Formats: sequence, C-alpha cells, structure tokens
Amino acid sequence: MLLKVEVLAWVAMTTTFNLCLGKHAPCRDPSEEDLEAQIGRLAAGYYSLVEKLNIIPDKELKKCPRALNQTSDLIQDRSTSPWSYRVNEDLERYPQRIIEAYCLCKGCFTIPTKEDKSLISEPFFMDVPVLQKTRKCRKGHYVYRLKNVKIAQFCNCH
Repeated sequence: MLLKVEVLAWVAMTTTFNLCLGKHAPCRDPSEEDLEAQIGRLAAGYYSLVEKLNIIPDKELKKCPRALNQTSDLIQDRSTSPWSYRVNEDLERYPQRIIEAYCLCKGCFTIPTKEDKSLISEPFFMDVPVLQKTRKCRKGHYVYRLKNVKIAQFCNCH
C-alpha cells in the first residue's frame, strides 16, 4: 500500500513538473522602449543633463594630479578636489550603465601646486532613479521596480 502511494506521488510530481516545463515560456527582459517608458519623466532630467554636459567616462582610472589645471575648461580639473568619471554598471537594472564621478586625490589642493592631506576629498552623492530587475515574471517579461541608487556627482573638500 505504501509503495502504491509513493509511486502515485512520484507520477503526479513528474507529470506536473513536465507540464510546467512544457508550457512555461522563458522570461525575457522588456524592450528598451518599454523600460524607457516605465522610468519616464522620473529620470529624464538627470539622464538628459548627463548627455547635455557631454560627460565621457575614463577608459583608465586617473590618478591625483601634481597640480590643478587652472587653464582647463572643465570644472573637475580646476576644483580643489579634482574628480573624473567612470562607468557604474549593473546588468540587473535599467539603465545598466550610469556615469559616476570618482575623486582623484585623498586630500584637497589649498594652493594650485600642493595637496593638503589634512583635508579630505569626498564624493557628493545624489539619488538617481533606476529600474531594478526582480525575479518576478509577468506575461513572459521580467518585472522591474523603481528604485533610487546613490551616484557620485562630483567631489568636494571636507
């Protein structure tokens, strides 16, 4: 009797499992257009500003300069707390790539040619809206939820 119950349970589980595999469509990411529409106006201002400023991330991370570049057109080169930009990448969010600032020096320049290490160069963070991928699947597509992530915008002295 016990053997019959075990066999019936195994058959029921195997059949259910096979039916699920046969009918279950794999979950896919929504289209770029759908994600763009979902994030909409919440992030449009931030991302258009990055494009408008023509911020280009470094291919290789820079090091602290020996002196400030006072003739540069870029504020990050003339700042007492110089910074540059890199790509923050997360394949489980939209957008996957966000440009963020990183500080070039530990200290700050008090005069154009001398870094003062008694001061600290720190990134200034801003909450940026993104869509975070969840494990949920609806109508064959992954569900993304709105989330704020802290992204460094520039560096300042503290």
